[in-house]
Formats: sequence, structure tokens, C-alpha cells
Amino acid sequence: MSDDNLTAFPERATLHPMSTHSTSLTALARSRASSLSLHIDPALPQPAMYEECYDKNSDMLKEIECYHTTYDTFQIDRCDQDKDYRPDVGVRPWLAVLGGFCGQFCSFGFLNVVGIFIAYYRHNHLAHLSPSTISWIGSIQSFMFSFSGLFCGRISDMYGPRWVTAGGCILITVGMVSIAFCKDYYQFVLAQGVCASLGAAGLFYGTTAAISGWFSARRGLAFGVAASGSAVGGICLSLIFDNLSRKSFQAAVFAMAGVLCACSITATITTSSRIRPTGKQPYRFVSFYLRPFLEPVFSIYTASMFLIYLGLFVPMAYLALSAIAEGISAAHSFQIIAYCNVGSFFGRILIGLLSDKMNKFALFSIITLLSGLVSAPLWYFAHSEVTITIVAVAYGFFSGGILAMFSNLVAQISPVQEIGTRLGAVNGTIAFATLVSLPIAGAIVGTDANYGNMKIYAGVVLIAGAIVAASVILKMPKDKPHESE
Repeated sequence: MSDDNLTAFPERATLHPMSTHSTSLTALARSRASSLSLHIDPALPQPAMYEECYDKNSDMLKEIECYHTTYDTFQIDRCDQDKDYRPDVGVRPWLAVLGGFCGQFCSFGFLNVVGIFIAYYRHNHLAHLSPSTISWIGSIQSFMFSFSGLFCGRISDMYGPRWVTAGGCILITVGMVSIAFCKDYYQFVLAQGVCASLGAAGLFYGTTAAISGWFSARRGLAFGVAASGSAVGGICLSLIFDNLSRKSFQAAVFAMAGVLCACSITATITTSSRIRPTGKQPYRFVSFYLRPFLEPVFSIYTASMFLIYLGLFVPMAYLALSAIAEGISAAHSFQIIAYCNVGSFFGRILIGLLSDKMNKFALFSIITLLSGLVSAPLWYFAHSEVTITIVAVAYGFFSGGILAMFSNLVAQISPVQEIGTRLGAVNGTIAFATLVSLPIAGAIVGTDANYGNMKIYAGVVLIAGAIVAASVILKMPKDKPHESE
């Protein structure tokens, strides 16, 4: 690092008051600073959020004091505890990606097949209830998954991701086995909407926070590969349910529980964090979860995700039901969900790879806009099995890209040791959108199966979310350099 860079930010590198040799200490500090992992970003026109940090491996511990700010200027990778560490390289980073793949197989893979469960309940166990009432099961499931990020992310930062994924492994297995024995509405809500959903949350937040610390230049690819696990999970789980539910609902759910248990154990074993856990800390809600919203980029991005989540899962939940309403058989309607997840698989990987090559927020806005256009005009005019299948694949591709980039964008605008906490803050906010999205869609459908207006609703909120996401670009520095490798 040059002398100009140090002198440009005198308030970020100050001498320890115990030192009496200022001149020699300044020279020593400059030579030692060159061995640290430094990332220099241009200042944004917004208030800086400072946090005190130290490089614990440095013998300058008592001689130099460094500060970290989320956006403003002098960024220090304070967590390089391995002096030989190189981002994006080695076995452990890609083992973390494998853990993320398995974690998303169990978490979003399970959420991706909520439409199959709703369609099955609608014609079997809960046929006496309205579509809006049944949709509350999936809505509560999505809400618990998102809102639990408030504590899952923080626990992961304090104690490491493995404790969170281990708890998720237990809860999702117990929840899935319980679904097989459910008969009443409240039992499905508790087993699927609460227990299994909390398990899925632990697997998602633990593995996602772990990946962030291992990658820099190839972070988009890493998140894309991990996120593809949700598409694979959606394909596998939907096929298992489609083939076994014809014989026995319990057999189908038991088989799904076995697959989820095996994948969640793999996620627990392979997940590791490069970041040393901070340990138990006093719980400060304002500092942990509200302070980030003082940053315009973070707050605008969260607002865009809130709008997006009002419609994102509506097509996933109602593709099968709307296909049945068009006269397509239940067996083929369940396969449409599998086609949606096939599109999602390619979307997560390709868009994740593309996000490393271009402006992430611009790409995110484009794919969100395209998701809305697929839902509103294309799905609205799709009435045959072929056209509905095309819509399912297209929507899966673009919505998969949204979910693949979601965590990556949070990581981009967050300090590395706060990624889990900030991911939880975003998810805790958008959880309320997931809570009401499916009931709103179900109320629009009503008892007369008015799926056309529901499709328009999903498209409109997605397009609105794309517009808000695009405004984030105006708050980002125009000449922001690429992340350091």
C-alpha cells in the first residue's frame, strides 16, 4: 500500500497513545500495513458506520489502531486469520459450497415444492377448506423461514455456522416425519409451517454465512452453485412426491424426510467458516438490526426485496393449481413444478456466474423485471400444457437468478463479520411480505378460481420491486472497483 493511501485517510490509522516514537512508529505502521489484507473503496456520500477492529495476528496490536466502515473508504479484511489464505482457492472453500448446495437443497428445495403440498391438500386432506385458508400453511412456512433469520444469522456469527446447521438438520427431519401423521389443519401448520420451516432456515442461514467468507472475486459463482441445490432439491422432491403419493401419502413424505435428513447431515459436516466466531455478545437489537437501515443502499435494497417477495412465490405455489383449473391432470400438473425447478437450476448457475462479470444490481433489476413480465402477460395468456410448461421453465430461470443473487448482494454491501446478522435483518423484514403474499393470492383466486387476476398481481409487484432495485444503482459509487481477490 502506498504512502498516499495511508495519508489520505488519517482518521483511519492513528497511533496508539502509549507510543513515544511517533516518526519511527509511523514508518513501521506503514510497512506493516502493507502486509495486511487491505481493500480500498471510494467513499459514498452517506454517513459512515464505524466499527473498531484489530488484526489479532499482528504484533502491532498495541501500536496501530484500525477502523472498518461498511462503505466509507478504508476497508480491512480483519478476519484473515490464516496468513497464507487466498480467496477462491482450495478445498475448504468448495467444501463450504457443497455444504451450501446441500443446505439449499433442504431449505429452498423444500419451499419450492410448497405448491405440490397445497394442491394435494386442496383435493385430499383439507378439501373442505378454501384455497386462501390452505395457502396459510405455505405462507406461515415462508414467514418462519424468513423471520428466523433474525436469530439464525446472529447465532451463526457468534458461535459458527455448524451449530445452526446441526439444529436445522434435527428440526427439518422431525417436521417432515410429523407431516406424515397429520390429519387436521392445525397439525399441518405446526409440522410443516413451523417445525420443518425452522429446520430449513437453520440449514440456509448457516451454510450461506459460511460461504461468504471464503470467496471474493468468484463469490457470485460460489453462491450460484450453492443456490442450484434448491433447484435440484425441488426437482427431486417433486418427483418423489409425484410417484409415491399415488400409492401412499405417508410413503412419499417418509422418502422426502430421508433424503432431506441425508443432505442436511452432509451440509452440517462440510460447512465451516473462515471467520473466527465472535463469541457470546450482549444482544443489542438497535445496533445489530436497525443500524444497517440507516444506510440508503441497504434500506432501498431491503424495500425492493419486500416488494419482490410479495409475488415471488405466488407462481411457485399456484402453477400446479392453475394448471389443474385449465383441465390438465394432477400428475402432469405436479410435473410442471419439476420443470420450473429445472429452469431454476440453470438460472441460478448462469446468472450467478454472470453476476461476477457485470454490475450486480443492474443484473438483479433486469432479471426481476423479466420475472414480472413472465408472470403477468405470459402466464396470463398460457392455457395449454405446452405454454404453461414454457412459462414454468422461464419463470424458474429468472426467479432462480433472483434467489441466487439475493445473498450475494447482501454480502456485497455488508462487513464480512456481519453478513449473517445483516442477512437475518433483511429476511426478518421481508418475512412479513411472505406471510401475506400467498393469502392475498388465495383471496384473489377465491372460490370461483379467478387465477387471471392472481397472475396480474404477481407480475405487478415483481415489476415494482425491479424498479426499486434499480434505484439502488444511483446510491452506489459509479467507479466502484472490483472486489479484491
